[in-house]
Amino acid sequence: MNNIRSKVLQWIVVLILLLLGYVMIYNQSAVLNFKSFFNLVWANKNSRRLSIFQFRKYLADSSIGSLNINFSSSHRNTTLCPIIPPGLVGSITINRDILSYKAIEDKNRELQPGGCYSPSNCTPRHHVAILIPYRDRQSHLKLFLQNIHPFLRKQQLDYGIFVIELVSDVKFNRAMLFNIGFVEALKLHNYNCFIFHDVDLIPENDLNLYTCSERPRHMSVAIDKMKYRLPYNQLFGGVSAMTKEQFETVNGFSNSYFGWGGEDDDMYNRIAHNKMSIIRYSSEVARYKMMSHAKESPNPVRGTLLKDGQKRFKIDGLNSLQYEVLQVTRRKLFTWILVNINEKAVKDAIEAAMKL
Repeated sequence: MNNIRSKVLQWIVVLILLLLGYVMIYNQSAVLNFKSFFNLVWANKNSRRLSIFQFRKYLADSSIGSLNINFSSSHRNTTLCPIIPPGLVGSITINRDILSYKAIEDKNRELQPGGCYSPSNCTPRHHVAILIPYRDRQSHLKLFLQNIHPFLRKQQLDYGIFVIELVSDVKFNRAMLFNIGFVEALKLHNYNCFIFHDVDLIPENDLNLYTCSERPRHMSVAIDKMKYRLPYNQLFGGVSAMTKEQFETVNGFSNSYFGWGGEDDDMYNRIAHNKMSIIRYSSEVARYKMMSHAKESPNPVRGTLLKDGQKRFKIDGLNSLQYEVLQVTRRKLFTWILVNINEKAVKDAIEAAMKL
């Protein structure tokens, strides 16, 4: 027993020294919230290996965001924001009251047009675009916005929220809307991190950082409707995070998945094909509440598309994206992008490319 205690103390000392060394390298003068850090690192009390892995990943998260810092004139204070945002508490209460857009705006006066925010007291380490594929989920969108904005501001991110809506007479294509959101968001700001987010999921723990790391991260590990258990290890749906470079490396999502299901498994296969692997926070941290909604009709050909997916990785994605932007509006709470897609033209182009 004494030997075990000694080893645990040694690990704690090593972790503290590593963190202090990292802070000194970046000349970070702000006082770090060590309580929040250890809440994150030791979130999974049953696995010391995972805890140490989380520590390494946490530092990698911070370094990714520091690679591309934009010292624009809007940031008068050029001191980097703390590696660990102050004031994070862990488990948080979700506001379940559906407010009007005006009421939500009144509670988020710090926002800039387009649902954008950047801290004024320090220079953010992370430039993050939150991408939301959307259709006919207004109550979900309101609940999401009224909870996510306070959540993200606490993490001291430079962020923007993008709601990409497909016209009603086209079969829904979640993956393609993510691709469109990625391209359109980059036209407006130098984002280096992208969160691919379903509108019906709300985070329950503010230590679940909306940042990117050295590997793609699956964020919605534990969802209440799934009894807070991960259904299978290859799952990459719900909420996920990828850097600009990672997303471009895998050629984005497939554009072939019209209808529900399959596109996330296809993305997992693209990541594996490019010799990357996904990472996750502990299920104690990466927890989400899912809002109730009617079950979508599954895509009847998703199995075939998945089976033949590897043949399309290089020709079906960002480099074959075809769409028409009908309107872009920078609302107070989000940037709304209305688009039209010609399903037949998309499928025909992919089939023609496969024959070359």
